[in-house]
Amino acid sequence: MFLARVEKKVISTQKHEAYNGKPLFVVQPILPDGVSKGSEWIAMDSVGAGIGDIVICGGAPGVAKTLFNLKTAPIRTIIMAIVDRIDYQEE
Repeated sequence: MFLARVEKKVISTQKHEAYNGKPLFVVQPILPDGVSKGSEWIAMDSVGAGIGDIVICGGAPGVAKTLFNLKTAPIRTIIMAIVDRIDYQEE
């Protein structure tokens, strides 16, 4: 799992049927203090996230198949939660 900021919505005219009706977003991994870390990912939303939201992303093999009740699911990353607040202190 990792903390990320939702950056952009992904729009496509053709996609695998597993993605039908499910929003896709570009997410930027971040550190708890909000600093970007690493490359952007594409993630499928399962919680109603929007652009600018801080979210928790993740996914293990088979999670998308179970979560979305799909026969095949070429889905690597899922937005699993919207973060309300981060209490962060440097030591």
